[in-house]
Amino acid sequence: MTRISRVLLLVVWLAFIVYALFFAPGAGGGEDPWLRPLLTLQADEPSLLAMFSLLGLFPMAFACMLLRHDDRAVPAWLFVILSFGLGAFALLPYYILTSNTHAGSHDLRHPQGLRKATESSITHGILFTVTLLVMGWGLLLGDLGVYREAFGTSMLVNVMTLDFLLLTLLSVYAIYTGSRRRSLPQAMALLGLIPILGLLIYIWMTRMDQSVSPYIPSQTKPKMRRRAGTG
Repeated sequence: MTRISRVLLLVVWLAFIVYALFFAPGAGGGEDPWLRPLLTLQADEPSLLAMFSLLGLFPMAFACMLLRHDDRAVPAWLFVILSFGLGAFALLPYYILTSNTHAGSHDLRHPQGLRKATESSITHGILFTVTLLVMGWGLLLGDLGVYREAFGTSMLVNVMTLDFLLLTLLSVYAIYTGSRRRSLPQAMALLGLIPILGLLIYIWMTRMDQSVSPYIPSQTKPKMRRRAGTG
């Protein structure tokens, strides 16, 4: 199953790249009517600005997911940083590279303060509230007709919409694999279908669970082995 998952993720990643480069409809570059307004956060359409903003919140949620136990052979922090600009383009390769590795094989890379911040209920609550407000603002004040037109005429809007959908599906995969390792109901993966919010709920529910990737500092490992031997 792990090998199949890696192949599927690789196919999706490559297909996403090919689509974005060669098949995404609409104008690109300087001819894209929504490129400058969105990049400068001056777009006058709430639905488009909300989607653009949510693509900045999604990486924050994945940062809370990945940086709290960043102890695999492939460091997560680099992919998390890149995801703020590349979204699923950056996160899919991380899951491809780590789907066949076991957690807990390396010491954690980040200071305790950062790990506590990613597991803090305050952090999760702020992200959850901001996400809810942005979604509500875009849905209530946005014009679906304008969004539909922009989807066909702007390469940026088209690709970022697909990116949002892929990040949502990647949330389902991330929760599913995490639930399996934690011996939790795999149906929890359905939380991932709620963009960003479902991922945050899962992260909050498992924030104090160290069973999957316990941090054992190198200097304490010999002591624990001796205890295990005497027990």
